[in-house]
Amino acid sequence: MNLKNDHTFNLRLNKKILTPLFLLCLSAFMISCGKDVKSEEVTVIDSAYLTSTSTHPPVPYPIQIGDEFKIKVGELFGYENVDWASHFPSDFGISTPEIIEGEGTICVLSDDSFSVLAESPGSCSVKYPSNNGGSEGFVFLTITVVDS
Repeated sequence: MNLKNDHTFNLRLNKKILTPLFLLCLSAFMISCGKDVKSEEVTVIDSAYLTSTSTHPPVPYPIQIGDEFKIKVGELFGYENVDWASHFPSDFGISTPEIIEGEGTICVLSDDSFSVLAESPGSCSVKYPSNNGGSEGFVFLTITVVDS
């Protein structure tokens, strides 16, 4: 038995197996990265979207409502401040919001945990967990708070 020939044979075999395996792993990594980036694209819907068609297909999440929402210092912004039904089909749901920008300085969650209380002038961004047409995700919107 020749050890040099066995070693050369094993080295060639390892290269033949490892190279395709490496390329397969690299391809899988690149594909998975591409999917993550695509899923983070935000779909913006606004009044123009609502008037462009009479039927609204489910919009992929995440969704940014581009309409302007203004309230005065001391006022509450709640579920009734948004015409949710005009943005989504009848099978949608919205739950407790989370303030993602402006928390504690411009807006705070109210005692009912479903409304946002305006504390000072500025803007705060809010994220609502939602379901729409069988999928789940988040709806983002910005509330502008003005002086009383």
